[in-house]
Amino acid sequence: MNGNLITKEQFDALYQNCLDFVFLMEKVSDEYHYVYINRAAEDVFDESPIDKSLSACLETEVVEMIVKYYNDSIEKQQLLQYRDFYLFSDTKRTNETTVTPIFYGRKQYILAVTKEISQQKVMEEKNLFLQSLFDMKMDPTIVLANDLTFFDGNPKFEQYFNCKIEDWKGRMFFDFQLVSPEDHESFAEHLQDALNGRGHPSVLYTHKKADGIESQFLVSFSPITTNNQVVAIYIQWLELTKNIQLKEDLRQVNHMLNSYKGALNSAANICITDKNGVIKFVNERYAQSSQYSADELIGNSTKILNSRTQPSSFYEEMWKTLLNGQIWRGEICNHSKYGNRYWMDTTIVPIFSDNGEIESFLSVCFDVSDKKIMMTNLRNIEKTFRLITENTNDLIVITNDDGIIIYVSPNHINRLGFEKDELLGRFYFDMMSDDSKELLKSEFSSTLLEEGDVQIDLQIKTKNGETFWAETYLTAVKDAERDEVFQYVSVAREITHRKKREDQLRFMAYHDSLTLLPNRRYLIMEFTKLVKEAIALNYAITLLYIDGDDFKKVNDDYGHDVGDDFIRNFGLALVASVRDLDIVSRIGGDEFIVVLTNMSNDQYIRKQQVKNTIKRIQQTLKDGWTINEQHFSPTSSIGIASFPENGHSIEDLLDKADEALYIAKKTKGKNSYHFSS
Repeated sequence: MNGNLITKEQFDALYQNCLDFVFLMEKVSDEYHYVYINRAAEDVFDESPIDKSLSACLETEVVEMIVKYYNDSIEKQQLLQYRDFYLFSDTKRTNETTVTPIFYGRKQYILAVTKEISQQKVMEEKNLFLQSLFDMKMDPTIVLANDLTFFDGNPKFEQYFNCKIEDWKGRMFFDFQLVSPEDHESFAEHLQDALNGRGHPSVLYTHKKADGIESQFLVSFSPITTNNQVVAIYIQWLELTKNIQLKEDLRQVNHMLNSYKGALNSAANICITDKNGVIKFVNERYAQSSQYSADELIGNSTKILNSRTQPSSFYEEMWKTLLNGQIWRGEICNHSKYGNRYWMDTTIVPIFSDNGEIESFLSVCFDVSDKKIMMTNLRNIEKTFRLITENTNDLIVITNDDGIIIYVSPNHINRLGFEKDELLGRFYFDMMSDDSKELLKSEFSSTLLEEGDVQIDLQIKTKNGETFWAETYLTAVKDAERDEVFQYVSVAREITHRKKREDQLRFMAYHDSLTLLPNRRYLIMEFTKLVKEAIALNYAITLLYIDGDDFKKVNDDYGHDVGDDFIRNFGLALVASVRDLDIVSRIGGDEFIVVLTNMSNDQYIRKQQVKNTIKRIQQTLKDGWTINEQHFSPTSSIGIASFPENGHSIEDLLDKADEALYIAKKTKGKNSYHFSS
């Protein structure tokens, strides 16, 4: 990779200590070749893959999958992620890979970062398992949102009533016209009862099935609650058919339950109590979470696990719901045998006897202790972050440790003209002007990585190519476990107007307000630099101290306004008479200083150069100018001093030139000049 995107040393500096697998790949024709890999990724290979193709190092089916994602990333020119595992597989180590396309000249690269996400696989398997229970239910079943719109439904509902749930999601239930007009009011009342937290286990209705035949159904309405609020309604239809059909349904249900019994025990904590809360059965997972044995739990009330974290009113409301025959759903904080508190996401289902009385309760629980803590913190952080980013004029950017943008605040759209997706996946440096980009790179290496934060003024580029100044605060965010930077946060505030004011103030500080020419302060500031350049390049500097003749008469005869115009034109005449590399300044009244740079070190030659310049000045002044139809052709007196013969500081040269000016006026009169000795 001679002269290419990044050197091996740079790659190692960035990724060698990264625990994730990092691969830099180059696209060559239709293949991808390994350019660099980090130390963690070396364990994947029996021998070094560097400069080899994917197909030479991996199995064909793996290569086909990887190449597909790599090609998609390059074609779409955007970052993407993929996972290389299947749910319910025997794979123990599961990974998620982030693919970033990089274009350098005519070459195309892929930066792939693979991290392990085994826990994510477990959670998705659980969610998929619960969804499969819903989909495999033998009776028509739907879930309505609390606004009575379709949220979901199982295949049996679609089969029975000729309804594609996907087509009806978000639409009102009664628009489906399943319920006959005469039953509409009754059905609506049961739905309202469910919304109020009161379910109905069985209500008889007649519906027309997909084949056009009417049939009777027992319909149950169950509220689904979260944090004691009804968020949805679970509705199930049980068709009343002949006994043989009922037996077949029971056989299928029994087979289904047996098939999932093992999976349910491994996925959730299961507890069965009698109607008084006395434990009759717990599975192994439930016992492990409580740190009691099954024998210690069975026969005891569930109060043995009460952590007293939640108020008595919480349990009173739960039992009120259950004893009314309704399903209860919520999070319970339990107390283990050894005093540890743990949170369970719990669904409790009343189980009825043949005569319709509650005889027991089935609890299905998932341990969400870590998740609850994490989600509470995340919600608080996210809420605060959203309030800040959506209600501030600051431009907020978050990048990964490579400087690739992973978040931008909404106001980037209005201020920069970019859509959010146009910035995500790009390098943060791409938002800067070239000068700011170099400055920021320098600050990254010298300050940010050492001190953790930096304040810097940067020029930000908009989509149409314009730039504006922003005061930017950059912070390196470290991983709490590895103590390594994994993100950078940039908070920028536009300061274009402030910059303009600063430039204006800076200009006025070093320039004459009447002529806008440099002033004495500017000469003092610049002279040290001019001397260094003169010494380095072996040339001299000559200073002309110029005083306009009879300026007071102009003010007396024509007034101060004309006098001001006269001074401005005088300065313009001097500027027109010298080179661009020379400096013309006004130091007060009708006194001007001309600094001639790049002058010969040979005094004779330099004297001729100065005389030629003075002739041009005198001729330009003689040509003069017109103010209010009055023509002026002024003259001037000039004192001359040079570095290094007459002094090494600006003060010395000004004194010498002033003395020479005095001599010129006294001995030679107007329109004269004199060289300092």
